[in-house]
Formats: sequence, structure tokens, C-alpha cells
Amino acid sequence: MKLTYLFAVTAALILAGCGSMTERPADSNSASGDVKNQSATDTEDSVEEEASEVTADSSEVISESSLAEESREVTESKSDTSEESKADGKVGLFSGGLDDDGRGPDENHFGLEVGFAPGIWWSFCDSGDRYYEFSTDGTGMRAYQADGFKEGFTYSMEDGCAVFSFAGYAEGVSENTRAKAEERGDGAVLTFDNDGHTEELVYMGNITFDEFTFYNNEELEDMAREYYRQHNDTGYIPEFCDILKPETGNDIVIHLFDIEGNHTATVNWYYIDRFTGKGKDMMDNEIDLTTAGKG
Repeated sequence: MKLTYLFAVTAALILAGCGSMTERPADSNSASGDVKNQSATDTEDSVEEEASEVTADSSEVISESSLAEESREVTESKSDTSEESKADGKVGLFSGGLDDDGRGPDENHFGLEVGFAPGIWWSFCDSGDRYYEFSTDGTGMRAYQADGFKEGFTYSMEDGCAVFSFAGYAEGVSENTRAKAEERGDGAVLTFDNDGHTEELVYMGNITFDEFTFYNNEELEDMAREYYRQHNDTGYIPEFCDILKPETGNDIVIHLFDIEGNHTATVNWYYIDRFTGKGKDMMDNEIDLTTAGKG
């Protein structure tokens, strides 16, 4: 009986010791920590992936924004270049546009340091209008409204003066002269040393005499006489014709008249645009002197 009891107590103690060994609380905590660490790692990876996706999306947005901005800038640049090209391509009377020196129509075309922008300049002078063609190489041509006479020249800017050397003066004599130059708006005023006369030059356009047309006074007189003859029943031609210059504008005033004793008998007045040959008579009828040579 005692042996049986002792055996039972011993077995119970052994079983209790084995149960204590199988609990492994430390191992259980370690396993739990591993699970937590893995969960935290998975969470961090997930967060990092989401952050990466957000960053990628943000980069795409920034990239798209940058592309849009660049596209807008390129479009504006092309637009500006296109407008400049259009302006630079303008040629013709009073066209303005960009000059060879890069100055635009809103800027002065004359400067004491650089001289005259290339093209045609209209010179207003008390003794009669003239037209200058300036080139970028310091050469040019001058034509007279009175008779269309043309003479070549060279010029340079020195100490606020334009120094000219004309190849053939109106009287057939070559001439070297200086003219004090002053800026005036979009043009210039020249005061010549040789005789003190003054010319006011106004820029007309970046064109040459090959593209520039005007009717000189002698041509207009002949055209006016012939036009009058063709447009009256008798074929009469007035004896006298005076060419007068108006104060402003493109018109040339043509006075057709006869002298009867001490009296001037006006036949007609023509007001003609020097560049087109068209205008009106004293009765406000529209006329075209360029048809006079057509019979």
C-alpha cells in the first residue's frame, strides 16, 4: 500500500516537471515578437510602397506640369518668332517692320552713333523734296522730286555730323559736305555746312529705289497737260503749268492756266498723289493722270 502511494506521488511529481518544461514561455514570447516584427516590417514595406507610389504619382504630376509649362513656353517662343519673321518680311512703301539692325517700327530709325536705318527716307526741303536710299555699307542714292535726277553717295557719321560725298551733284559737279545731324522723333534733321540749307528726313520703309515709285514734277506736268487735252472736246492744252508743293501730305498741286493780258485765267487745279499719279481736280472729280499716256 505504501509502495503504491509512493509510486503515485513520484509519478505525479515527474508529470508536473514535464508539464513545466513544455510551456516554454520564453520561446512563446520570442515567437510573438517575431510575428510582431514581421507585421511591423510588412506594415513598413506597405507604407514605403504607398509612399513610393505617391512619390511616383507626384513625379508624374510634376513632370506633366513641367511638360505643359515647357510646351507653353515653346508655343509662345514660336509665336514670337513667327511674328518677328512676319515683321521682318515686310517690304513696301511705308511698311516699317524690323530693319537689318534689329530695330522695330516703334523705335527711332536714326541715331547719332549708328546713322540712318537702311531703306528709303523722304527729305523735306524748302528748295524741293528729295528721297535718300541708305544702305548698311555706308553707300546710298539720292533722287530729286523736281526732275527725278539721281546721284550716288557715300556717308559716315562723325562727331554728330553726317559726312557726305556725292558722286554727281544736280549741276554735274561732285560735292563733299558735312551736315549737322539732330534726332527728331523717328527721323532726323540735317543742316548742311556748304549752304546752310536744312532737310528734315522721315523714314518710309526698308526698301530700295527698285521697289519705290514716285512721279517727279516734270513727269506730272507732262501728264497733266496730256490728261487735260484728252478730256476736253477741243483738244486744247493750257499754255502754263505750275507745280506747287502743299504744306503736308503726298499731294502735288498742279495749276493749269493761261495769261490773258494782265490776268491769270485758271483752267484747272489738279491735286495729285506723287506716288500713285491719282487725285482730284478743282471740281472734286476723281482723276488718274497715269491714263494720259494710254491715248
